[in-house]
Amino acid sequence: MTKGSFISMSRGRRIDISGPQFYQDMLTSIAHEILLELAELEKIDLASLHPEAFEQVVGITQIRLLNELYFCLGQLRALGLEVEVKQAIQDLRDIWNRYIDTTNRAEALKFHEEAAPGQLQ
Repeated sequence: MTKGSFISMSRGRRIDISGPQFYQDMLTSIAHEILLELAELEKIDLASLHPEAFEQVVGITQIRLLNELYFCLGQLRALGLEVEVKQAIQDLRDIWNRYIDTTNRAEALKFHEEAAPGQLQ
C-alpha cells in the first residue's frame, strides 16, 4: 500500500493501512472501537441486567466484531489485498479476548470459537 492509504470502519473511523503492520492495526482498531461501544452499554451496569438481556449484549457485541471485520476485509479485497477470513476471525478473537482479560470484564464477553458439527469444544 502507499503512504496515506486508508480503509474505513462502518461508522466512519479510518484505519491507516500503509504501514507494515496494517493487518494488526486493523484488527486492533476493530477491537478498540467495539470496546468503546461496550463501554457505553456498561454505563447501564451490565451486572444488573436480566441474564437474557446480558446474553443479548454479548451476542450483539460479537455480531458487531464480525460485521466490522467483514466490512474491513471487503475493502482490503477491493484494494487487491486478500486475507484469509478464518484466520482473521481467529486473530480478532485472540485480540478481543486479551482486551476482555486485561480490562477485567466478564468472561462471558469473550468471543468463543464455534465448534464445527461433530467437533468437541
